[in-house]
Amino acid sequence: MGGFSYDRDVYSSSSSSSWGSSSDSFGASSYSKSRLSSSTLDVSMLPNGKILESKTKNPIIIVLDVTGSNIDFARVVYDKLPMFYGQIEQKGYLKDFDIAICAVGDAYHDNYPLQIGSFAKGIELDSWLEKLVLEGEGGSFGEESYELAAYYLLQNTKFADGSEPIVFFIGDEIPYSEVSKSQAETFGIKYTQPIEPFGALREKVKDNVFMLLNKACGKYFKDDITEHWEKLLAPQHVVKINEEKAIVDIMLGIISMLYSSRTLETYKLDMKGRGQTTERIEGVSQSLKSLSTALVPVKVSGTITTTGSGKKSTQKGKRL
Repeated sequence: MGGFSYDRDVYSSSSSSSWGSSSDSFGASSYSKSRLSSSTLDVSMLPNGKILESKTKNPIIIVLDVTGSNIDFARVVYDKLPMFYGQIEQKGYLKDFDIAICAVGDAYHDNYPLQIGSFAKGIELDSWLEKLVLEGEGGSFGEESYELAAYYLLQNTKFADGSEPIVFFIGDEIPYSEVSKSQAETFGIKYTQPIEPFGALREKVKDNVFMLLNKACGKYFKDDITEHWEKLLAPQHVVKINEEKAIVDIMLGIISMLYSSRTLETYKLDMKGRGQTTERIEGVSQSLKSLSTALVPVKVSGTITTTGSGKKSTQKGKRL
């Protein structure tokens, strides 16, 4: 199954999954492992002086944690990106979109802690994914440089007027407590004053920032990590990944419910239609339940101001 303009095989395996150190145990294909094997970062992926610009209605930014405990997510995304792209087109979730693939590591330890791919469409996305360096390192204190990536996206992105971007972070740790001025300047990011970057980024992209949270080191969800992210983002935008190989299904579900008037129940029908198992559908539903509840249509007789998923509406009974 692939998109109309993304003609490449989709690699997948059984829906049952367990985390492990090898691609086989995680569910990524040997093909993606061979294609995502760069050891030196291509200059086009360097953030220094780069402005990430999209002219589409719905730019999608996927920020992959490529430290040791999350390294295989990039391979799974590579395996299933044609399906992701194709489902958005075929189901009409979005009419005008492009995708940028970025990566984050630990700026205190890694050689390439911030990797920025350009917005692209269709098969061109492969070339950006294949430029990623999956260092598989990171720090040892439960923090990664997500805050630096958020600060880059705040300062170095440009979107069309009236656009509705969406940003997905995929990882299992928490960000450092503040943006380092020296790190920002090292990567060519304008630094003016201390700022909490996630709140400002949420404002810039109309609150469409999501943390897709994996189990810490692939083992279990830690309450302190979950609570930390829920303070930075709208709580329903912290989405737990119950099954690692379901990451693309989760992103599609979020997009479909935010932009295409899908409810969780109708999105479950979409998953069933593309051959997902009952186990996968139930796991994804559990992950998306909180967001789905926040997006329930409000039934009112007059005009009110209400909040759902961090957005405000003053329209009668509008789905938020």
